[in-house]
Amino acid sequence: MFYTSPYSRVIIYCMPDTKNRVSFADLDTFLKVAPIIGLFILGYLQTLFPSKVEFEKIEQQLIQMDKKITEMTVLQKAITSNTSDINRMEDRMRNMEVELAKHNAQESKKGGGR
Repeated sequence: MFYTSPYSRVIIYCMPDTKNRVSFADLDTFLKVAPIIGLFILGYLQTLFPSKVEFEKIEQQLIQMDKKITEMTVLQKAITSNTSDINRMEDRMRNMEVELAKHNAQESKKGGGR
């Protein structure tokens, strides 16, 4: 390569550096080390995610939790329904007591007036 300086008329010829070239030995060393580094990287990535067996266990746990939640929802609806039935029964019993008291009051008026 030729370089010229804008301030002088000297032409300098620079030869490419042979020290920076990649040799076959460097490539061979890299190819020996690269698979080991790759295996370490793959091993690390596998620790970040659950295995298939662990994933299946988690899936089964989620299915069981979903079943339990569904069961609890059904039970809650049944409890709510039973509570409203009990409240209606109490209301009907109060109405029957009022009717019985009215009936007794009428009977006592009829019986006391004769």
